[in-house]
Amino acid sequence: MRVLVIYDISDNAIRSKLADDLIRLGLTRIQRSAFMGYINSSRWKDLVRVCQRWCRGPNDVIHIVPLCDYDWRKVRVFGRPYSHKPLGSGVITYV
Repeated sequence: MRVLVIYDISDNAIRSKLADDLIRLGLTRIQRSAFMGYINSSRWKDLVRVCQRWCRGPNDVIHIVPLCDYDWRKVRVFGRPYSHKPLGSGVITYV
């Protein structure tokens, strides 16, 4: 499944560890606090555990948004992307 992960973590060290774990899970950074990519069902469980682990502060928040194939095909990127790395299977349109 394709996912979008967006977060607001106040602690720099924790935010960095979360980003490292998201990269380890195969997601690609698309903005400073946003990752996107494809994960299978076992990685989904890992993703949930990682997010639970690093969401510690009273104001911290992490959103995991699953994207179906229909919605994935509608993704458009305007401006200069943060990364040109592949975002899993499928095509992203850069406008």
